[in-house]
Amino acid sequence: MGDIVQINNYFLCYAKKMAEAGYKSLISYKLAQIAFDLGWDFVPRYYSKYEDSRQRDQIKQALRSYKQNIVEGSAERSLSSKLKLYDVAKASSMEALEDFEDILRMEGLPRWDKDNPLLEKLHQIFEGYPNPNPSTPPFPSTPSVSEVLGGLEGKEVTEAIANYLIDLLKRGGYLLDKQINAVEEKHRTEGGYNENLLKNRLAYKKSQ
Repeated sequence: MGDIVQINNYFLCYAKKMAEAGYKSLISYKLAQIAFDLGWDFVPRYYSKYEDSRQRDQIKQALRSYKQNIVEGSAERSLSSKLKLYDVAKASSMEALEDFEDILRMEGLPRWDKDNPLLEKLHQIFEGYPNPNPSTPPFPSTPSVSEVLGGLEGKEVTEAIANYLIDLLKRGGYLLDKQINAVEEKHRTEGGYNENLLKNRLAYKKSQ
C-alpha cells in the first residue's frame, strides 16, 4: 500500500533500542512529542469556536494519550502491562490521525506524498533528519511551520500542518508496531515479569 512508510535508515539505526530503551531515546517518543507540541498549538487555532470545544479537546487528549502511554510503557517492568500501554498509545495516535485526515478532506486539501520536499524540509528542521541540526530546533507550532516553509498563510498553513501531523503519526505508529513486536517476542522467549519472579523465587528456595 502506498500509505505504508518505507523502512529506511531512519528506523534501522534505532531498531535494537525499540523494546527497552529509556523513552527519551526512542524515536517513537520524539515523533510523538513533536506531534503533541504542534497539535496542541494548531488544534485550538483551527477549532476556535465555542461549539468546537468537544472536538478540540478530544484531539488534544488523543495526542496527549499517545505521548504519555509511550512514556508509561517504556517505564513499565511487566511486559504484559508494557504491551497494553503501547497498544493504547497506538490506538490514540490512530484516533488523532483520522482527525487530521478529516481536516484535509473537509477543507478539500491534498494529502502529501511521503517524499514531498516540504515534508523533507520539516523533517530536517524539527527532527534533525537526515542530518543532525547544529542548533536547537524551533518549537513546533503553527507560526514556526509557516516560517520554515516560507511564510505560508490561510489554508496553505492548514494543509502543511495537517500533512505534517499525519506524517508524524504514521511514522510513529510504524515504530510503535515495531516496539510492540519486540516486546511480544521478548515475552515469548523470556517469559513475563511475574513468571520470572516466580522462577527466581523457586530457584532461591531450592538453593537453601
